[in-house]
Amino acid sequence: MSISKHDGLGAVSLPGETHICNFILVMDYLINTVEDVDLLVDEGIIVNNLGDNAAIAKMLNNLFLQITSNRSDSYNISKKLKEHYDNRWNHTMATFKTVYFSDIWTGTATVAAVILLVLTLIQTVFSIMS
Repeated sequence: MSISKHDGLGAVSLPGETHICNFILVMDYLINTVEDVDLLVDEGIIVNNLGDNAAIAKMLNNLFLQITSNRSDSYNISKKLKEHYDNRWNHTMATFKTVYFSDIWTGTATVAAVILLVLTLIQTVFSIMS
């Protein structure tokens, strides 16, 4: 086991294993703003003992600046997570699900409205054709 110190960041790691750095990399991908920290704290994913979510966001975003990432499994997962997050289609689908299918009644009303719209469109086309 080796202990290294780099710009005030202490890290304990086994040779070839960088679990702490990989964890910080994942957290850096997840946390960009205070709202990200708020969400993670509200869902119980992280525990904030500092009291200020802005301090957590700033700390994690600045902490990664001191770390060089290696190509481990955690790095690959983090990379895929970031690619998934950056995909606009995923944002659109998440918004669609949240707004139009948040519960069974909203989803049913959305499907009924789409069916009604399609039937109205078909009726209009047949009216114009005849």
